[in-house]
Amino acid sequence: MPVTRSAGAFFMWIPQMVIVRTPLRISFFGGGTDHPTWFREHGGAVLSTSINKYVYLQMRRLPSIFSFNYRVSWRMLEEVKTVAEIQHPVVREVLGNYFKKTPPRFEIVYNADLPGRSGLGSSSAFTVALLQGLWAQYGRLISNYDLALEAMHVEQDLLKEAVGCQDQVAVSVGGLNRIDFLQNGPFRVTPLPLMNKRREELESHMMLFFTHYQRSASAVETDKLRNFAKKQANLHRMREMVDEGQNILLNPNASISEFGKLMHEGWCLKRDLSSAVSSSDIDDAYEAAMKAGASGGKLLGAGGGGFLLFMVEPERQKAVRDALPQLVQVPIKMETRGSHLAMFEQGLDAASDADFYDDQASQTAEIPQKRVFG
Repeated sequence: MPVTRSAGAFFMWIPQMVIVRTPLRISFFGGGTDHPTWFREHGGAVLSTSINKYVYLQMRRLPSIFSFNYRVSWRMLEEVKTVAEIQHPVVREVLGNYFKKTPPRFEIVYNADLPGRSGLGSSSAFTVALLQGLWAQYGRLISNYDLALEAMHVEQDLLKEAVGCQDQVAVSVGGLNRIDFLQNGPFRVTPLPLMNKRREELESHMMLFFTHYQRSASAVETDKLRNFAKKQANLHRMREMVDEGQNILLNPNASISEFGKLMHEGWCLKRDLSSAVSSSDIDDAYEAAMKAGASGGKLLGAGGGGFLLFMVEPERQKAVRDALPQLVQVPIKMETRGSHLAMFEQGLDAASDADFYDDQASQTAEIPQKRVFG
């Protein structure tokens, strides 16, 4: 275990490697009401689940033998000397704001099971994974609740992105949950206690298709936010659907098709929030799936592209699949673990390896401190 000196934050142990695995998520109801602009006045809620598709973030201390100080591998490979030169916005802002002194050298490698910018919360999953990996590098654990709050701070306060709060919570905590966003506080997570048979029934009805379109969630959300004042009835109704969807799932005698029909109503309301939410190609694909037998569905995330989720009775799924030959179906299951350390490799001895790894930064670097939330 790391040797700590005090709550002040110095220690003499370096992990070899940390790998964080953070799930992606699908949201059924309530999207839009999770934005601070809305819930601070009206309250908000969403019904969502994490799924068995993941973001992986590998993080290790970079030996000082290299000519650069930071290596970041994502859709490009960055090898730079200063934090300010890092192009990945989340990495740059986290390393630039969570250390009082120059951060130690790091190598950060990103991988994912599915494409980013596609409505599954991958941007927040990356932020959560990076924060969890950073604390793990210092032998510290951070709760999933605090991880979500920290990710909100990074995306909304540091990056100034016009995004909501559901993704950060969903991917941090994991599982099938109702998430309430309180007017006078952060959020409350209520897991839905489905029996195995009911869970399997829900999973057996879900069909996820990639539209091949990727987009910026912040740009779409900005357009939707302009219409919030004019679309209050839509948002209030979308919030009510969280209660109705929850009641359907918790009632073993209720048909999952009723859940799908409610999703269809929610999609119609979401589509009405902004012209940026959908497109003619997405509308055509949605209509084809409905005609082939889907009980309902929606475009996941802010809109504009990404993944379409449908609820389809198992005997009608071949017809729906055949009706969407241009799209790629992705099989999914729900998951319950949330963001976690997939590997936490120990073994380097600070006394002998500190010079090699960071010019003795292991003995002087301050442990990043969690922000205090009121």
